[in-house]
Amino acid sequence: SPEQEYAAALATYRAREHGQAVLDFIDFIAKYPKHPLAANAQYWIGMGYSGQRDYKNAIAAHQKVIATWPTDPKAADAMLSIASSQEAMGDKAAAQKTLQNVMAKYPGTPAAANAKLRLAQAAKR
Repeated sequence: SPEQEYAAALATYRAREHGQAVLDFIDFIAKYPKHPLAANAQYWIGMGYSGQRDYKNAIAAHQKVIATWPTDPKAADAMLSIASSQEAMGDKAAAQKTLQNVMAKYPGTPAAANAKLRLAQAAKR
């Protein structure tokens, strides 16, 4: 079933087999593009790239979540992950702008609360 395939791909990610997890999630979306877990699968593609320190592809994968499923709860998390990738690439200004965008675009979400906390911590540095 789609749910079993998704769970298997997520287990692969959690086993830190990021490259294989990316492939599994890409396959999931190809087979089930309209499935309710498709946005989650796209998010985990981004996290898989991030786990491989491939931040450019991570950002692109997370941008696809926001563009394709803007109202899905994973969209806010994807934007937060973009900020993490930007920080990892050394682009602190872009990361701060992205964190501000998380708060503006997705107020009241856990991602917005996390963004606010991260901005406050950055201001203390």
